[in-house]
Amino acid sequence: MGLFDKKFCDICGEKIGLLGNKKLEDGNMCKDCAKKLSPFCDDRRHSTLETIKQHLAYREENKNVLRAFSPMITIDGDSRNIYVDTAKGNFVVSSNKPGNWDNENPDVIPISAITSLTLDIDEDKDEIYYKDAQGNNQSYVPARYEYYYNFTLKFLVNTPWFDDFNVRLNNFRVANMGSPEYNRYQQLAQQAMNALGVGQMPMNGGMGMNMGYQQPMGQSAYGQPMGYGQAPVGYGQQPMGYAQQPMGYAQQTMGQPAYQQSMGYNQAPQQGYQQPMGYNQAPRQKAPASMDGAWFCPSCGANNAGGNFCQACGTRKNG
Repeated sequence: MGLFDKKFCDICGEKIGLLGNKKLEDGNMCKDCAKKLSPFCDDRRHSTLETIKQHLAYREENKNVLRAFSPMITIDGDSRNIYVDTAKGNFVVSSNKPGNWDNENPDVIPISAITSLTLDIDEDKDEIYYKDAQGNNQSYVPARYEYYYNFTLKFLVNTPWFDDFNVRLNNFRVANMGSPEYNRYQQLAQQAMNALGVGQMPMNGGMGMNMGYQQPMGQSAYGQPMGYGQAPVGYGQQPMGYAQQPMGYAQQTMGQPAYQQSMGYNQAPQQGYQQPMGYNQAPRQKAPASMDGAWFCPSCGANNAGGNFCQACGTRKNG
């Protein structure tokens, strides 16, 4: 059979027009029959003719189920809404309002078929530039960005006809995390999960991503890098503390004279100073006759005016 030979739809038998063939794994289908498939059916080319016939039979039966569908909860996205019939335990995803579903025939899906529902917040960013003196765009250092977000509910389902589908909540990307619009789409996702009784929001509600536009440290609020066309902060002024001596400089250390001589320089050792073990010590001196009760320490040789313990090392007085 040649490339341009006439082809006929293996479903309805009608002739397939030029470029109108929708290939199946073992047959052909016209575009009119293809329109009857569920919008969530994305594996047509790998489906057999028999599988497609069963799918189309299910779609006819779906019309009858749809007539009995009575939504009690509506989650309004920008282009696609989620309708929940809590009494019968079903839900519908549609771009149209109830009563306008004849041509669309949206799938009535049992809530019990949902195996996973998560909110995906996709982040995108655009670099922010400033104009130099010549009017050219220049990058900040470090680079600065405006952040944008898209909100998508991702469903995994257990049905004979499709396994997964996505519901985009916003038509236009949302600027700035934490903005009213950002919070609104998060709330829509949470409403859908509450209505369906299943789902998982991102950790920290999506926090941890870049918090939208932020002014980098070291840059002025009006957009130019700090110092662009300006003198540096404090220019013409001495640095803090300049021409001042360091803290404590030329100050008197506790217990030392104001001229800050090195410890021991032309000074007697501090009271209680002990020389290393074995260091030759000066001979003991006799106490002056006028010092009644004075004694020399047998351990360190210190002259004590009285008492039973050495004032230098604490050794007990002999006798």
